[in-house]
Order: sequence, then structure tokens, then C-alpha cells
Amino acid sequence: MSKKKLSLRFIILYAILGVGLISCGREEQPSSLDTEKESKTKAVQESERSIFDSSVTTFTREEENISIDADVVIPDTVKEKRVYCASGEPLPLSEMSEEMKNDLLPPDISLKFDHDDNSPFFSLENLEDIDHAFVLAYNNSCEFIINSRLYQHYTNCIVTETFAEEYNADLYQKKENLDFMSQADAADTVRRLFKKYGINLGEVVTAYVMDHETMQQEEDIIDISGEADSSLKKESWSSADDTYYFYFRQEYNGIPLIYNLYAGQGFEDGEEATVMLNQSGIVGAGIQGCYAWTQTDAVDLISLDKAADTFFQNYKGLVGTSYEVKRISFMMDIIPGKDNTAELRPVWVFDTTVSGEDYSFESKMVIDAVNGQELTV
Repeated sequence: MSKKKLSLRFIILYAILGVGLISCGREEQPSSLDTEKESKTKAVQESERSIFDSSVTTFTREEENISIDADVVIPDTVKEKRVYCASGEPLPLSEMSEEMKNDLLPPDISLKFDHDDNSPFFSLENLEDIDHAFVLAYNNSCEFIINSRLYQHYTNCIVTETFAEEYNADLYQKKENLDFMSQADAADTVRRLFKKYGINLGEVVTAYVMDHETMQQEEDIIDISGEADSSLKKESWSSADDTYYFYFRQEYNGIPLIYNLYAGQGFEDGEEATVMLNQSGIVGAGIQGCYAWTQTDAVDLISLDKAADTFFQNYKGLVGTSYEVKRISFMMDIIPGKDNTAELRPVWVFDTTVSGEDYSFESKMVIDAVNGQELTV
């Protein structure tokens, strides 16, 4: 072999080894295709995150007259970027009346069933003992009402509106439990009874623990002319009158519902589903939005950022008015339709304190979680 060929082989071998040594001495450099792929993947991930992120627990943003420093509440059942809407028709509660009577009403009350087939109402009454007169009513506006004389006595003992001069509801929040049943067991009992009839009650928003001593002291009777009338007061009170008064949220697929709150119906938080329970059974209830739901299409959700964009767009810059948001919740809103039907849609709910020079009030701003529009009257 000639020296020329031998030298050439050494040059080639050295070049190969040199490249290998350089490669081992530094990180492998990605190709332009790899870099482009990684960039696209990251963009997709960021896009998906911006659509809906169920792991968000706080949200902060401030501009001009709007301050958001909020806890964010998203149900555990909302794990994907999509949820299902639903359509609803009134629950056929009147068809279940006999069974409901046995389940829901105090067992020591003898009741008769009275229903006019041409009427949307039905009632269960015991007229022999007026102190236990019971009326169970349901109509095509999807309201479920239990109204007893005991319920009337009890409601004469409590004023829950914080703005009212007679407000006294805080007196019923000094105790957690009553002797006949714990508060947790009482709430579970109510949920179980109503779930059987398609009414799904979720979390307790507010609980008033109404002991008979406080009720006896606070009972305030006003007659039809607006004058106090002590003759209408309950004759006697005992521990049998101890009662839980719950404000519940309803649920759909584990997601809390609100009932058209943005339409200004005047409900306190959770007041659209209230139930009174004592040791004899349910003595009063008022539940709005009792629908039989049929699941419809899955929908893509907008991000909280985009919902906040709508909030700022609608309220930023209003002179003399400030907006402070401390809580934002992902919920489903019952939106009434035609012929007693309804639609269930996902929404972002901003619990907001609206303040001016001489006023301040609490409000809920509801943003459609699909199209980003604010739901207003």
C-alpha cells in the first residue's frame, strides 16, 4: 500500500472520530423539523389551556373601576373542556302524589288527596286539624311547594333579608346541631327524599338551626292590615318544634344549578330551593325549577379569561361605580323557554359587590360559558 493511500485512510478515520468526539462533547442538536413539531405541540397545549382549565383555583385581574381577586370554584365532575347541555320539561309530580304523601309528609297527619284534572294544581289537605293543615301544590311553572300551618308559624319567627330592619337570621346560626338529628344527617335526609322524585339537591348554601326557644321569642304576627296580632301566635312551643331550615343548590351531573338569577327575581343565594325539616318530617318547602332533564349536545367551553373579557367590556369605565369580585363559580343556569320548557346551559358566575357613592349591593354577573355573552333580562 502506498504512503499516499495510507495517509488518506488516516485522514478519513480522523474525520469520523472527530465528528464522534464533538457529538459526545455536547448535547444533540434538534433538527429544524423537531423544533417545529415541538413548537406546534406547545401551541396546541396552550390553546387547549386557554379554552378551559379546570385546575384554576384563583383568578386576579384589575383595571380602572373593576377589581377581581377571586376564589374560583369548578366542580370535580368538570374534568374536560366540554360539558353537556340539557332540555327540560316540568316534572310530573302530580302523578306521584300518593307516594309523595307517604314519603314527604309527617306520618301522624291524615290527609286526603284532592285534584282537579283540569287544573295544573293539586293539593293534600287535612281540614279537621287546622294547626296541621297541609297543602302540597305543584304547577306548570315548575314550582314545588309544601305549605303547612307549622311552616307559617316558623316563617313568622325568622327574617333572612339582611337589608330588613327586622333581620334576625343570625340568631339561628349560633348552634350547629339539634337534638333530634345532626345537621349533616338532616341535609342527607332531605336530599334522599327529594332525589326519589327527580329533584337533585346539592350543597347546603345556608342552614338556619331553628330551636324552639328562639322561635317562641322571635315570633312576630302581622295581620292582613299590617297590625300586630298576638292572638295569631302559636299557643305553645316545645322541642318537637326544633327545625332545620336549609337553602340548597340543585345539581345536574354534579354541577350546581342557578335559577335565572340574572333576571332579577330577588332570590337570596340558594333561596330557589328551601326546605324545613323537624323530627316529624318536612314541614315546608319551596323549590323552583323542577324539571325532568334530557341531556343534549356536548359543548366546548370558553376560558375564564374570555369570560372576564366580557365582564370588563361591559362594566369597565363606568364613572362612579366600582365592581369587586371575590368568587367565580362554574355552574349550570336554568333558562326558561316557551310552553313551560327550559334549557340548561353552562355559565361562569361572578359574585360581585357593586358600589357607588351612597350605595352598595351584592349581585351575580352571569356569563355564558359557550358563547361568552352576558345573560341579562
